Amino acid sequence: METSFIEEQVTINGEVILKGTLTIPQIEKEQLPAVLIINGSGAANRDGNIKIPPIKFNIYKKLSHFITELGFITLRYDKRGIGESKGNARTAGVSDLVDDINSNIRFLQDHPKVNKDKIILLGHSEGCILSTIANEITPVSGLILLSGAGTNLREPLKYQNSQIVEEAKKSKGLKGVIFKRAFEESKNQKQQDDLYNIVINSTGDTIKYKHKKMPAKWFREHFKYSSEEILDKLKNAQCPIIAITGEKDVQANPEDLKSIENLGKENIKCMTIRNMDHILKEFTGKKTALGAIKQYKKEISHPIHPQLKEALGEWLTKFK
Repeated sequence: METSFIEEQVTINGEVILKGTLTIPQIEKEQLPAVLIINGSGAANRDGNIKIPPIKFNIYKKLSHFITELGFITLRYDKRGIGESKGNARTAGVSDLVDDINSNIRFLQDHPKVNKDKIILLGHSEGCILSTIANEITPVSGLILLSGAGTNLREPLKYQNSQIVEEAKKSKGLKGVIFKRAFEESKNQKQQDDLYNIVINSTGDTIKYKHKKMPAKWFREHFKYSSEEILDKLKNAQCPIIAITGEKDVQANPEDLKSIENLGKENIKCMTIRNMDHILKEFTGKKTALGAIKQYKKEISHPIHPQLKEALGEWLTKFK
């Protein structure tokens, strides 16, 4: 039987003012465990929706409602400069985004309905990196890492680029000719290396690259972390951790979970879900990086992958 819940629009006061949605199950208990949902990169709002192009994925809203139905308070929020939150998204770095996570943790700790000893971070994509770093600063009760655990930012960028190049090589006809020119391997690698070198040597919050304004501080602060450092942070974490990536994910490599498993930590559980893609939906078609956005749009009305829901439901029981 599903648990009914209420939703409150809340303000989180930190370095900048953030806006979020607190979802509270209607259960007769004085205090409940809480899950803070941390978005991936890009301009998606607290629900996982974007304005340009206008697409309502609702990934985080669906996750929030599912977890609340299990008996948890959830908090999802607009990142700085996105949706209703203040601040500038282009000038925000990793340190700023981690500060915002800590502001949200403090908000939950101060909330009368939240059991402050049972606060869990759920990070998706880039949110996996941010959650891992935040937990080292402000240790929490648990980490859920979906679609991006155990690496720095450069690894998934390389993974995405390599798949695009390979798909372009195999494309046929006129489309194949266009793709081969657009995604030629040596040219793509040079562009990535050029951007990396420019960003690493920059000092400002933003830079102009190929006539486009880029978030230099965000890249620079991400690139200072190696995958080994991220893994060390997971190794040193004392709380229960679950890391899940989909077999059909073209933005995070499910093979990266092996590096976490090799840590040999009893508090960390890793899981690859068959036919799950980056937006946590079931996809049985051919894995494609070039056609990912088209695929995601077709899945808008689809539910969260049932095996993911089962895994989260089982893992979260330890906090109830």
